[in-house]
Amino acid sequence: MRRIKSFARSAGRMTPAQRLAVDTVLPTYLWSAQSPIDKPFILDIGFGMGHSLAWQAAHYPQYHFLGVEVFLPGAARLATLLQEKNLNNVQIALGDVVLLLKEQLPLHCLSGVQIFFPDPWQKKRHHKRRLLQSEFLKLLLRHLQPSAFIHFASDWSDYCQSVRGLFRACPELSLTPTQSSLQPLKRPQTRYENRGLVQGHTIEDIVAWLPEQDSNL
Repeated sequence: MRRIKSFARSAGRMTPAQRLAVDTVLPTYLWSAQSPIDKPFILDIGFGMGHSLAWQAAHYPQYHFLGVEVFLPGAARLATLLQEKNLNNVQIALGDVVLLLKEQLPLHCLSGVQIFFPDPWQKKRHHKRRLLQSEFLKLLLRHLQPSAFIHFASDWSDYCQSVRGLFRACPELSLTPTQSSLQPLKRPQTRYENRGLVQGHTIEDIVAWLPEQDSNL
């Protein structure tokens, strides 16, 4: 059975500057399955044009990030921002995060997961295409380290309600941090967030933690 994907496109029209960045800048930051993983990192899923992730990388130099995105112009823009800011704590993975988790990343390598303003697939018949659902959550849990967090943000109330219920129903997760729990990182407002605010939507940030004792999932 063909898997239902949560994204609608993986390519787009690029400006000459973006094409140049793809050819000359992006390769410096690209992650591959052969890249060594010698430290835990925060996985940022669907970073868009990369402004939020570049901001976090600059403000949290002690953390390492892996950003995954299917949109090539967005990856090129993030690479350009990283070069401009002289940041070396971010790598970029191109493609489907499900395949990345299933086939490439080792277990227990993530200290955090960020999913900021994913496509809400607002029509009810399209809800099955939403990224954060039970099967995807199970996949994420295999890669979390003890005390790691999952940070979800959206301006779509029904999506937030679904995610909060998903976290509450998961016995491996807690919505209350312990003393040893890693804290989610601050984030700047994104273009999608600003658009939601203009439309009168309420922004919700939902965080769940893997308790320290649940390290052998």
